[in-house]
Amino acid sequence: MSIWEISCYILAIGYACLILFYYMGWLLIPKQNASVLFEPKIGFSILVPARNEEVSILNCLASIINQNYPSALFEIIVINDHSTDKTAKIVEEIIASNATINIRLIDAELAGFSGKKNAITAGISIANFDLIVLTDADCTRGNLWLSSLNNFVQHTSVKMIYAPVFFHASTVFEKFQSLEFAGLVGIGGAAIQLKNPNMCSAANLVFTKDAFNEVGGYLNNEHIASGDDEFLLHKIFKKYPDEVYFLKDERAIVYTSPNGSMEQLTQQRRRWVSKSTKYEERYITAILVGAYFFNLSMLLNVIISIFYEGFWQVGLTQLLIKMFAEGLILGSILHFFKRKQLLLLMPLVQPFHILYVIIIGIWANVNTYTWKERELK
Repeated sequence: MSIWEISCYILAIGYACLILFYYMGWLLIPKQNASVLFEPKIGFSILVPARNEEVSILNCLASIINQNYPSALFEIIVINDHSTDKTAKIVEEIIASNATINIRLIDAELAGFSGKKNAITAGISIANFDLIVLTDADCTRGNLWLSSLNNFVQHTSVKMIYAPVFFHASTVFEKFQSLEFAGLVGIGGAAIQLKNPNMCSAANLVFTKDAFNEVGGYLNNEHIASGDDEFLLHKIFKKYPDEVYFLKDERAIVYTSPNGSMEQLTQQRRRWVSKSTKYEERYITAILVGAYFFNLSMLLNVIISIFYEGFWQVGLTQLLIKMFAEGLILGSILHFFKRKQLLLLMPLVQPFHILYVIIIGIWANVNTYTWKERELK
């Protein structure tokens, strides 16, 4: 057996062990009892940064306004980040027609700032409640969302909660994204449970105002366009390792839409991957680099097998190991989301996933990308 073959098998086994490690972490997260509702006592300031969201902002705010939760115990702060469409006008109309709900609109242009991190910081500065809830302007949720957060916070000492996010999907292209994103959410939750946090999503993130201020907010990474969620997770976890949780409660799920085109998908993934070399926690970068070379080795085995017979067997073995490990964790995660049928797409997803990991991994770190009509690094 050659050194190359040994290296390929080591990468495959290492990747499988990592995924199985996360699988155990996912199983260890206690699932909340969806039939239990406690008396509403906790107040929430819900921050919705928005840029050019005229298509989705109405449904997003309606799903918050319609919560089965006392209106006196939550407020909505929308931060309009230099929208060039009708986002602000729609929010103003919603405010006018919902006088019993405390909804405020901040205009970033008038306030003299731009960017999502600055939008969040501005919202926190005027929030009336200590518990801050971040969500995106293209998200919706069920009417027990705040009740599930209230349940958890009442009986747990909390500085931060990462709650579940799921992609709605109808087309095959959207289902591919939904399958992948469910895995990322589950791994993020498992990593928190295992006390080695790596990723989260600002689409459904809760933290205390005090914790945000104590860690300096986005100080030292405000120049990085992405990472408004993950950098904050790492900061708060470093200071409060026993008060950061993933909320495994189906009532807490926030739903959003996948990308509608390959162009949007690549720009989003470039935005996510662009911060991969900027983590203070070097083990995260090491994991990402290891996963990158594992995927690259599979592609190289396919190419080499064109010229040298036998290497396709090495690549196939790697792929089977990958699918076995990923199938275990995805099966459990999709069961929680009640979308287990998506697992049938996994064999079809693999070739595209391997290629996009390889391409985006390089592309995101050598060039700018466009997001919300802004060119970013």
